[in-house]
Amino acid sequence: MQAPRYLPTVLLLACFLIPFFHYFLTCTDSLMFDDAAEFALVIKLGSIAHSPGTPAYILGGMIWNSLSSVFSSSLITRLNLFSVFLVSTAIALLYLALRNFLLLSRQESNASVRLELSAAFAALAFGLGPVTWSWANTIEVYGFQVFAMALLLFGLTSWKRSGRFPYLLLASIGWALGLSNHHLTMIVFSPFIPFFFLSDFFYVAAIESKSTKKKKSAAEAGTFSKLLAAIRSRDFIRFTLIAAVFTLTCYAWMFWRAQSDYAFMFGQPKDLGALFFHVRGGAYTKNITDTSSGMMAVRFPYFLNLTAQQLGIFLIPFFWGVYEMFRSRRRLTALVVLCFYALLFFYQVRNNQWASTDAYMLLPFLILSIPLAEGIFALTAKPWARILVPIALVLNFSLPGYAAHNRKTYPVSRDLMELLDASAPRNSVVIISDWTTVIQYYYYRIAENFRPDLTVLNYDIKFTHFRILPILYPAFYTKIQPEYDGFIEALRSEHPYQVVNTGCDLNTPYLLAKFKTLVAKMEKVCSEENRPFLIDPKGFVFYTQQGLISPQRHVSGCFVSSMPPDSISAAKFLPMDFTFLESPLLRHDPSCLDKLVDFQAMLDQHITYYSGGGDTLRARQAERSREKILKLQRELKQSMSFAYKK
Repeated sequence: MQAPRYLPTVLLLACFLIPFFHYFLTCTDSLMFDDAAEFALVIKLGSIAHSPGTPAYILGGMIWNSLSSVFSSSLITRLNLFSVFLVSTAIALLYLALRNFLLLSRQESNASVRLELSAAFAALAFGLGPVTWSWANTIEVYGFQVFAMALLLFGLTSWKRSGRFPYLLLASIGWALGLSNHHLTMIVFSPFIPFFFLSDFFYVAAIESKSTKKKKSAAEAGTFSKLLAAIRSRDFIRFTLIAAVFTLTCYAWMFWRAQSDYAFMFGQPKDLGALFFHVRGGAYTKNITDTSSGMMAVRFPYFLNLTAQQLGIFLIPFFWGVYEMFRSRRRLTALVVLCFYALLFFYQVRNNQWASTDAYMLLPFLILSIPLAEGIFALTAKPWARILVPIALVLNFSLPGYAAHNRKTYPVSRDLMELLDASAPRNSVVIISDWTTVIQYYYYRIAENFRPDLTVLNYDIKFTHFRILPILYPAFYTKIQPEYDGFIEALRSEHPYQVVNTGCDLNTPYLLAKFKTLVAKMEKVCSEENRPFLIDPKGFVFYTQQGLISPQRHVSGCFVSSMPPDSISAAKFLPMDFTFLESPLLRHDPSCLDKLVDFQAMLDQHITYYSGGGDTLRARQAERSREKILKLQRELKQSMSFAYKK
């Protein structure tokens, strides 16, 4: 039955509004673990994000922030809504793209009700899938990447149906946005784009021949020659040139922004060598070369399970759709889909990473919607199946997803900043190794003027750029300038990129001596000015192992301190009653692992300190909290064993 004219519009709105309200209702005004605070801060300052720089996302976030400032005073809320809007729009575009796929594969111009519903259900299954949902209601680059891929597919399939240039232009922009954002996933997809320019990519007519082998060889030879012709075609060249210009413009904008200094910047690609280093991944490229076979062995089943969770009960129509595509001579389309998924699957198996490791699979999961739509179309030949599919969406994704992705139960930055506030006496110098805590403090200090009396530094002092300390803490820098500048020069001579990026390898006696001199001067300044010198547990272990400080210290909440503690810091830290520790989201968030180890190590410090001082009440309280943290770690190890494998 041919669909009513209004049905595509109704389904388009549904594919936008249903995900939008699911994501919006599970948002929070708190920052999450890992990179959320960095991206919020970089967008606030218009500075440089970590490799590869993601200039398209940063520029888009700055524009969105300016336009949406009338709706909310909170930058965090506005940027969370940016992700919500992008992914919801992507689901609507995906519906249109899948609709085009189904029409093209059947050589039809008018859609049936069954076809329209199949495309909409497949798009919503991706949008409400657990991996998609988990990255749609937080500040991150991955929602932007999903939008870029959906725009690319919508543009290519619409151009294929109509032949109109504006659709090809949209596809070029989608490709360029992906290449100038989290570019790896789009780079992996790029070799498959020429297939979309083949005349028979979506539908292959039967080849008249008596021999099956001749049919196969003729088809293979024809596909290869057609692919070369497609790459040389005027349309593909225009498509590529537009995308290249748009991509280069985004990186040129980042290059221009890098000519200035900022209170925070993760690198500063201000010359071509630094730009190339930043764009190709910077220090993060070691994540691939440093992966052990043992880690790969546990990551493989993790990503299989992740795929099963993302598709849920829709695994059945997915496999049915793959079968239908091979059976109906659309095996080339199926192979493109499966090959792209397999490439990123095995890339992630080899990637020595756990924070946001599932987000790399978002684009492959989006592409899997193509055979899923085919499978749903085949299933809904039976009228009763058209009722079961939306019921499956609600029962499999919508209802359980709300509790699993409700970030209102997971106020990470609120809890951590309240803990830091209680743990750090006024005018403290604070050394922090934990990325989440230090970058969240930088965000709240710069964006919201939180605790400006503190001097908070990363445990390598220079953090992600050596100019941050002089810009953010000019008075403190003046007091340690000779020692700090001497260390920076020594590090620059040994590791040039590390002074303007992450990393601080103290791999020579001279470098270690320079760093020790700097730390000693900082302690001297604190002693002379009666300022507490605080260090988090990981930083404390590193400093004592390297002989940089004396191990004889006090405790102050979540820090080791040069001064005796007060009762406020202990009362805030020892109960371990932080809201985010009770959230269901914690059990599925690899980014929390470092903080739990941090808590465990600091509780060990409290047990030792209070036991030695005869304070048995606080020592026992610390022991109970330590057992709670160890229990959480055991639970996480069961679901994310790859993160504990060396």
